[in-house]
Amino acid sequence: MLSLTGYRLVLWNSNTDMRLSFNGLSGIVVNEIKEDPFQYGTLYAFFNHRRTQVKILGWDGDGFGIFYKRLSRGTFGTPIYNIETKMMVLEKKDLLLILEGVEVRFRKRYERSGRYHKS
Repeated sequence: MLSLTGYRLVLWNSNTDMRLSFNGLSGIVVNEIKEDPFQYGTLYAFFNHRRTQVKILGWDGDGFGIFYKRLSRGTFGTPIYNIETKMMVLEKKDLLLILEGVEVRFRKRYERSGRYHKS
C-alpha cells in the first residue's frame, strides 16, 4: 500500500503516455510543471488519456520511485483543476479518494464575512 504521509501531492491533469518512466515523467515535472523533481517530500501523479492508469513519481533522497496502478474496470475521477497550468496540489485524502474511485469535486467553502460579525 502507498503511504502518502508527509508528502506534498501534485496532480498533472494532462494526458500522459504511460510508457514514460523515470526520465520521461521527471521531464514533465521540469518542463511542464516547472518544479524540481528532486524535491524530497513531493509526489507527482500522472494519468493516461482514458483515466484507467495512474503513475505517481517521487524522489526519496537516493533515487526515484514509481507507484503504478491500472484499473481492471472503470476510470479514475477527474477533479477540477487550474486550466492554465494543467496541475493542482492535492491533499492526501483527495488523492486517496481518487485512487479508490470516489468522484472528487473541489468547491469554494463557506467563509464568514466580517460584515455580520458583532464586536
